[in-house]
Formats: sequence, structure tokens, C-alpha cells
Amino acid sequence: MNPKDPAPLPVDELRAAAADHPGAHPAIDALHAAVTAENPDAATIQRHVEELRKTPPLVAALERWWLDPRTQAFIAELNAAGL
Repeated sequence: MNPKDPAPLPVDELRAAAADHPGAHPAIDALHAAVTAENPDAATIQRHVEELRKTPPLVAALERWWLDPRTQAFIAELNAAGL
């Protein structure tokens, strides 16, 4: 793993938490695709995170990932590269 990569997105944990919210699954897929894209975009990733935060059962797992120092460094690097 590249040190500039984010913490691994907990896709399985998010899917399990979204069991009663099938509409959240496409948003989980979109976030995963945005994070693992060839050229990830910080604004796109943040939009997907904000969308997923609207589903209460996902918030804990999502926040642990989002607030992880590796993820924050990844987003900061993307923002710096976009200048």
C-alpha cells in the first residue's frame, strides 16, 4: 500500500450497516469507485461521504474511515495536487 493511500474503505461494514437501507448501496459503490479511481477527486469523495452521512446506521463506520489520519492525509494530498 502506498503511504499516500487512504485507510481501506470499510465497504463490507458499510454494506452490512445499510442492510435496511438498500438505497445506500449505490452511494457506497460510488464512494468506493471515487476513492479507488485512477485520478481521485477530493470534492467528489467528499460529496459521496456527505450523501452517506444522511443514513444514520452508516455514520459510525464512515466517520472512523473519514477521520482516520491516513484518509485525511490522502484528501489533503488530493487538495494540494488540485491547486
